[in-house]
Amino acid sequence: MEIVENLEEKAPENGKEQTFEEAYARLEQIVSKMESGKLTLEESVKAYEEGAKLVKYCESELARYEEVIKKLAGN
Repeated sequence: MEIVENLEEKAPENGKEQTFEEAYARLEQIVSKMESGKLTLEESVKAYEEGAKLVKYCESELARYEEVIKKLAGN
C-alpha cells in the first residue's frame, strides 16, 4: 500500500535516518539542556538551530501522518 510505504521514509540527520520518535527525543534533550542555563551563548545558538530543524521535521511528519489518517478514514 502506497500510503504505508511513504510512512517508512525517514529524515536524514548527519547522514543517518531518524524516526519521528528519535527526533522528538532529541528535541526534548535540547530543551532540557537549554533550560538548565548551563550552555554558553554559542552552545545555546547551536542548540536552538538544531532544535528548530527538529521542530520543522516533527511538524512535517505529523502533517504527513494526519493526511494518511484522513485518507484511511475516507475524508
